Amino acid sequence: MPDRFGPRGVLGLMIPLQNSNMQPEYESMRPVGVSNQCYRFTLAQPDKVHEAVIEALPSAMGCHPDLVVTGNSMEMRYWSVERQAWYREQHKAALPDVPVITATDATVAGLKTVGAKKIAMLTPMIELFAKSALDYYNAMGFEVLRHDFLKVERPEDIINLPVEKVHEAFDGLDGPDVDCFLHAGGALGIVDYLDGLEEKLGRPVISVNAVTYWYALRKLGVNDPLTCGGQITRLALPEEFA
Repeated sequence: MPDRFGPRGVLGLMIPLQNSNMQPEYESMRPVGVSNQCYRFTLAQPDKVHEAVIEALPSAMGCHPDLVVTGNSMEMRYWSVERQAWYREQHKAALPDVPVITATDATVAGLKTVGAKKIAMLTPMIELFAKSALDYYNAMGFEVLRHDFLKVERPEDIINLPVEKVHEAFDGLDGPDVDCFLHAGGALGIVDYLDGLEEKLGRPVISVNAVTYWYALRKLGVNDPLTCGGQITRLALPEEFA
């Protein structure tokens, strides 16, 4: 018998305890017939977030998901391409019978889907984490021409940033040499602003929560164009990521 509220698919969404924006953002993008089921892990120890995610992963099996999503920008945590490959394998080991995707992989897929090459990046936390993310995307083959960080020290304080600061930061990153804007760090909560930002900037804005949910839906076989989240959420998933 299909799931009553998720006949098209059940998503097990792993989100940080300290993030109160991610769950409503995912829900705002949810198509009819898809069920979002949220589970939590902690960001309390920044250098051990990957361990917290992997430890919490089995809890997502409680809702019999069709696909599990770990929604955190791990590239802001002393990360590298090699660590991401290891992390991906740890997900498979923890949940061998259910597909698992990461926000970091989803973000790369979204950037490639819109043809991004020269990007400007915004992250909410301190320079240390911004530098880790910048190095990661450069290593993945993108050219990060500009980056800005909003200097928030604690993850739980990101949700208090006024949206005016976000708009100012994107304006400061703009330039004729940039073909795409990237936002990493899911607590910033800008899914409902992305279409307006893209209209103002005239180029795609790839934001982690929107691109992660889009990627999860496409992996699930749900191809509905979404009503918010920027242009990426209206696109098909290229065959190379299927």
